[in-house]
Amino acid sequence: MICPKCKAEYVDGISICPDCKIELIPLDEFTDYDNLDISLSDWKEVFKTSDFIEAEMVKTNLTSAGIDAVIFSKEDRMRLNLSYVGSAPIKIFVKEKDVETALEILNDINNTNFEDNNE
Repeated sequence: MICPKCKAEYVDGISICPDCKIELIPLDEFTDYDNLDISLSDWKEVFKTSDFIEAEMVKTNLTSAGIDAVIFSKEDRMRLNLSYVGSAPIKIFVKEKDVETALEILNDINNTNFEDNNE
């Protein structure tokens, strides 16, 4: 499924674009490929970890701030060789225009002291 307005792709089961609030269309009905403004050079790495849960948390913080973020890992491709499972770096990429803001958010998170209220 794809949003005809923002061109974001979604997994089956999602029917409304959460950003544009319009109905998604099947990918095979999408015809506006000439106006896709997505290029690998538009995305820059801002975070690297070996912990998938940490990567998901970072991505959630960035997307909550209105920054498009994607997680990339070669982990799935390496699962057949069990000696590599868990050793592939997990990277988070944001659009180039959002790098500075994303890094500020990540620095704020890393410099925050959290109190344990369960003591």
